[in-house]
Amino acid sequence: MNELMKRYLSDLKIKNFMELSQLENYQGEKIIHNKKSYTISIWKDMINNNELHIVVQIYRYWFLGIGKMEADGFKINRDGNISDLTKKELYEFI
Repeated sequence: MNELMKRYLSDLKIKNFMELSQLENYQGEKIIHNKKSYTISIWKDMINNNELHIVVQIYRYWFLGIGKMEADGFKINRDGNISDLTKKELYEFI
């Protein structure tokens, strides 16, 4: 899951503020990676006109409703400054 998380986050971090602000508030997809099924969700939260929070959430289903969920993300401002979200800011996604 770490490899997937890093790939999605790095792809998003190369986008500028305007590109990220045009993303849907939520987008999700199911993928197969290394013969395992994952649900990847990307959340965009416009904090104000100058700041966005982007979260990548990955869920791996095992069986009988049991699975593992991870989330990581970053905030970006209009000037392009990026910083990682804290565990507290990610709490609702895990």
